[in-house]
Amino acid sequence: MSGPFGGRSGLLFFSLLSSRIIGVLGKKLLLWHLMKKKILALLATYLVCFSLFGQTPPNNQRQPKNQPTNNNQQQPPQNQAPIGGSDSYNSSSSNGSAYGNGLLHILELDGVAGSLNQGGPQSINGILNSVRIAGSALGGTPEFFKEDSKTTPSGGFPKIRYSHQLSDNTFIGIVASLGEKSTTETTTTSTSNRYTTDKITTTTNEWKVKYGWGPLNLNTSNDVSYEFSIGYGQSKTSGDYSNFGLKLPGFSSGSSDGMSGYAIGFGDLRYNITTLSLDYGVAVPMWSWMNWYFRGDTSFFWGTLSLSSAQLGVDTGATAGAYNGLDFNAFKSKDGFFAGASGFTMTFETGFVIKPFETFGIRFGGFYQLTYFSVGEVKGPSISGGQVVEAGAVPNLSSTTDNEQFGNYGGTVGLVKNL
Repeated sequence: MSGPFGGRSGLLFFSLLSSRIIGVLGKKLLLWHLMKKKILALLATYLVCFSLFGQTPPNNQRQPKNQPTNNNQQQPPQNQAPIGGSDSYNSSSSNGSAYGNGLLHILELDGVAGSLNQGGPQSINGILNSVRIAGSALGGTPEFFKEDSKTTPSGGFPKIRYSHQLSDNTFIGIVASLGEKSTTETTTTSTSNRYTTDKITTTTNEWKVKYGWGPLNLNTSNDVSYEFSIGYGQSKTSGDYSNFGLKLPGFSSGSSDGMSGYAIGFGDLRYNITTLSLDYGVAVPMWSWMNWYFRGDTSFFWGTLSLSSAQLGVDTGATAGAYNGLDFNAFKSKDGFFAGASGFTMTFETGFVIKPFETFGIRFGGFYQLTYFSVGEVKGPSISGGQVVEAGAVPNLSSTTDNEQFGNYGGTVGLVKNL
């Protein structure tokens, strides 16, 4: 076959043309590959810059050229920080607050259980339960040798603590308990084989308002939490009083006094107490699921105490005089910090908070409470052995714990929730 494209010359022409086309296509493909890498790199850079600077505040944006500039015109606020500032928000959020404004709102329920020995720090009214008419209980013969007293809770509504943070450093709180019941049993042994058991069962309604620096956040996550505040409160208590007395023959210098018998008594007891306190505490994160805490308070209290009781006694021995046939007392203390029932108590509590969730904790701890109080002056009638005298003239009218220091201790448990 002949022609310009025939034979060997034609094959040579097509091979040269094919190699030229392949070379051109290869260069274009290589150029497109390089351009593709640059386009992807530019796109990635754009996305990164957009993510970093896409939230630039509106004040940093330029105004369009076709709109007049008005320096006096205020732009509507956008992307404002939460109330209290971003620092307050971050700090409170790290402490377990779920509020968008960064302020803490804490609710705590104190458990009351007899299995916890004392069931938590006693209220002032529970402490005053140890005051009773010793003269009546011992038949006008106050021969104290030893006295043991124990107060345990016996049910009722648990104590509620609520703290409401007002600013970064201040808060207001309330502590309240309605229908809190407790029972105090006191056993007295005298030097002449006289045994007396008193029981007082009372119901207390109390409240206290606190204001100061804090509040104490037991669920804190990252930072140490503190509280220092002052409190003012009032409490009212009413309850029943009962006692049982037993007298066995006593021996002195090898001879018996010949007196024996028993007595049964009952009565009514009421308190009206005002409290001024200093509260303080600290909570320290240990792990993400557990915190350690310590808190305490020093309370000064004053108010009135009134009690009325009657006791019937029977002599069974050879010599009369074990108990009077009828003893009756009805008295009320004066009011005022120095004249009435008054004193102070110091409470120290420490333990751990287990946190199943960031804003919810279960508190376990123990406490020790030291108290000093005095009944002060009292007025009212007292009938003993057929004679009517003023109650204030009866010796040893109140318990031997009166005007003395005494302490109690026990366990405490509660639930803590940051709202």
